[in-house]
Amino acid sequence: MSNYKWKANLCCIATYKTLEGDNKLDQFEEEDLSFEDAKDKKMGELRYYPKTTNNPDVIELISYEVARKYLKLIVKEYSVTKEKSQMKSSEIIVLLASVFRNKEATIGDLAGKTDELIKFSDE
Repeated sequence: MSNYKWKANLCCIATYKTLEGDNKLDQFEEEDLSFEDAKDKKMGELRYYPKTTNNPDVIELISYEVARKYLKLIVKEYSVTKEKSQMKSSEIIVLLASVFRNKEATIGDLAGKTDELIKFSDE
């Protein structure tokens, strides 16, 4: 999906910590998936992704909810701004959900999409 370079910048760290944190999205354990290896982990392997159905409507519904929570946590924890100020939060959620919905997309792809949509303080 993306050729985004996974590195120890605020976007990649925020993506990793938001997905990993017990009090955040809790999609994996840090001891099971290191920061260095996280970029290649597929969305379909994360806890939120349904294992009992391939129903696209169910997957889409879940992806919107996870994207909404993800964006809320990123904004709250990292005091970020939108890359394009005229873009609505609902539009950002739709774009993030497209990554969460794609079981072949990776955490690195999610970081790339996040960096495209969100401006972090280290940019």
